[in-house]
Amino acid sequence: MVTYRELSKRVRVFKSLTGVTVAEFDELYEKVQPIWFANEIKRLSRRARKRAIGGGRDYTLELRERLLMTLVWLKLYLTVDALGFFFGVSGSTASRNTRNILPVLRQLGDESLGWPEPPKRGQGKNIEQALQTYPDLLAIVDATEQRVRRSSDAHIQREHYSGKKKGHTRKTQIIVNEQGRIRDVSSSTPGRVHDLEHFRKSGSAQKIPKQVGVAGDAGSQGLHNELPDHSVGTAHKARRNRPLTEDEKAINREFSSMRIVVENTICELKHFRALSECFRHVVDRYDETFRAVVAIVNPRIARRVAVLT
Repeated sequence: MVTYRELSKRVRVFKSLTGVTVAEFDELYEKVQPIWFANEIKRLSRRARKRAIGGGRDYTLELRERLLMTLVWLKLYLTVDALGFFFGVSGSTASRNTRNILPVLRQLGDESLGWPEPPKRGQGKNIEQALQTYPDLLAIVDATEQRVRRSSDAHIQREHYSGKKKGHTRKTQIIVNEQGRIRDVSSSTPGRVHDLEHFRKSGSAQKIPKQVGVAGDAGSQGLHNELPDHSVGTAHKARRNRPLTEDEKAINREFSSMRIVVENTICELKHFRALSECFRHVVDRYDETFRAVVAIVNPRIARRVAVLT
């Protein structure tokens, strides 16, 4: 049976199974504890509950083991029966445990998003201090798609069919700063929705500070119309009977080298197989799963940036 005590002694295996180091897990556990207990008290105090607090069966596994189980599920995307076998519980118990932990991770993921407030007059910061504290000079927009199960409903099936991916997908937009830290994550939409329409529906235009420039890929042509108060740049796009000129190709190469940070961030998210393999669960759980992984990846990027600066 997999336990934290035994697994933490084998650091390489620990990271292979969970996607995080032992130190990262311990830090995450400290953040999870107060949120989970607050949610648990709220659940047990609901009006419809007939038992007093303390009544009922206790959890089979401790909170630390349940968090470990959830990270293993996110990293390896095992079936609940296989997950339960490794942790010595039934598949239904493993399913309940992960469903209870995911909302906590989602809350942590949401708390890691957002732009810092820019320095105000009188704060006495020089340029170097301001750039270190408020590094965001650029917001880089990109969308990622993940395959989902084909629905038996014809309408839902058509909505989720992505001509780009030649399959049924769910699309999510992320916005990162120039260092790769995630500042915004949209609600997911069916893969058929165009990237620009997805941006329009996401409400991200109202969240990006006006002093921050915005960069999009070739699929974001027209992004400047959604952000009239921002400085916006997008890659040149070849069209029928109008290939790109050599100058436009050179500009696109420079643009791609600047935008590579968002691709690297998406790659870090997709190291967790729950976001890279075909999503087996109902799409209503997709956003919660995506933001749970953000809770793991975003602090890691922030720590890496802090070391570099």
